[in-house]
Amino acid sequence: QSGKLECISVLARISKYFTICFRAESPASMEGQPLWKFEDRIEVLPTKDPTLSSIGQKVIQVEDPDPLVDLVLSSAGPALVGEIYPVSVLVITKGHRVCSGELKINLVDPRGALITPRDVESFSSENHDVELIGILVSSELKEPRPNSEVTENKSPNVENVRKVQQSFGLLSVPFLDVGESWSCRLDIKWHRPKSVTLYVSLGYSPNSWESTAQKVNVHKSLQIEGSVAIAISHQFIMPFRKDLLLLSRIRQDTSSSGHLTTLALNEKNILLVTAKSCSEVPLQLTSASLQMDDKDGETCILGHACSPDHVLVSNCSDPMSSELVLMPGEEFKWIFSVCPLKEVMGMPMGTLSIGWRRKSQSIESESCSAMEIVSKQKLPDVNVEKAVVVVYLDCPPYAVLGVPFSFSLRIENQTALVQEIQYSLLETPSFLISGSHSDAVFVLPNSEQVLAYTLLPLFSGHQQLPQIIVTSERYSARLQTSASSARLFVFPSNPQFQLGYVSKKGNNSES
Repeated sequence: QSGKLECISVLARISKYFTICFRAESPASMEGQPLWKFEDRIEVLPTKDPTLSSIGQKVIQVEDPDPLVDLVLSSAGPALVGEIYPVSVLVITKGHRVCSGELKINLVDPRGALITPRDVESFSSENHDVELIGILVSSELKEPRPNSEVTENKSPNVENVRKVQQSFGLLSVPFLDVGESWSCRLDIKWHRPKSVTLYVSLGYSPNSWESTAQKVNVHKSLQIEGSVAIAISHQFIMPFRKDLLLLSRIRQDTSSSGHLTTLALNEKNILLVTAKSCSEVPLQLTSASLQMDDKDGETCILGHACSPDHVLVSNCSDPMSSELVLMPGEEFKWIFSVCPLKEVMGMPMGTLSIGWRRKSQSIESESCSAMEIVSKQKLPDVNVEKAVVVVYLDCPPYAVLGVPFSFSLRIENQTALVQEIQYSLLETPSFLISGSHSDAVFVLPNSEQVLAYTLLPLFSGHQQLPQIIVTSERYSARLQTSASSARLFVFPSNPQFQLGYVSKKGNNSES
């Protein structure tokens, strides 16, 4: 058998009553020349190193015979968190037959230790970063042949062993004759991004079915990087050309609840969800949904969602087009409308769920492409309060060069108190403005005040509308219309539009 072989002593029985015992010594520890050095013949010790055979040694290494079996590991590129990742194991016999074969699988982290759960007291799958799910054997297994040379001497009695743990697997390999092959598939699942090394060892006996027979070992390893497929982010924004004055945004609140996002009561707040591909392979998006924690709908109304290219996702949970593919680094956005109905602190917003699958044409990744993975992200809680002042900016969708148009600012007081509002208009060189540039008005409780202007476009193209600063004297707070919403396209002449619609088949039809 292979391993380290050490000579302890040599006994020489010369006669019935005469025995000489020689104790093996290392030549380095001897004083002077050993006696056997003066003999006329040269001792050749069983070692591959010729320099060691000339000086003598008491320990030799008995090495394994060179394996004549190939072990091939193949995978489908990088692993993605959430999917069941297949690794193909192929055993090819070239010069040895495989008898009593055994396959050992180990998942090892970069430090060389076995993958262990985060919580030692709990061994559930969620506590493992990486987990060996199962082992699938190919349908055409090579069974021992009754007329083979191995079975002529002794019939094989091999138990089919298959053990699978979170980071370890053990599998029996059937009898393989020279020139035959056998394969299996390892299913590995990443729960969190992590780099692991897969070690696979094949132990077999070339010509014996005995369990104590010397085995030949073949080792192969595969480095696999597990990463997150998509990064989900979100942002709450107000509807276009609408600004609200919320007291929590102007107060210096040092409590923990002050760090939460504040939404306006009974207002349609826009939730913009972005999914960015972080993988190296294309991803096919299949669904998007937002599950609210409030199942009764008493605290919030969740509206329809759509993507910026107006692909409707009804009720925020609808299968998407099969052609919606995210390339590496690309983004896709969804728009949800959220309308809070109760003024509460720390309202739970629910969980975002985005379904996807790997999009690949390779044979190794067919099993990955067939499964749908759902990535979830819980939204942080939000505060809901009633806005004291709401400012609406009203203007046409476009303008024509040299043609005046109406431009108004509507200030709505949603409190039971009279609000003194000071406003000032910031001029822009793109328009001539007719109206009051700076003044103060009193807005009655639960009413609105309209500031009307007439604008004359002086240049064509995208132009910046005048920005208006509104200040509430009671709360010492100021609102300013955003520059992105105060932009307007000016046509050089009156445009001629042709209305139409796009059918489901993609054919343009005049409406």
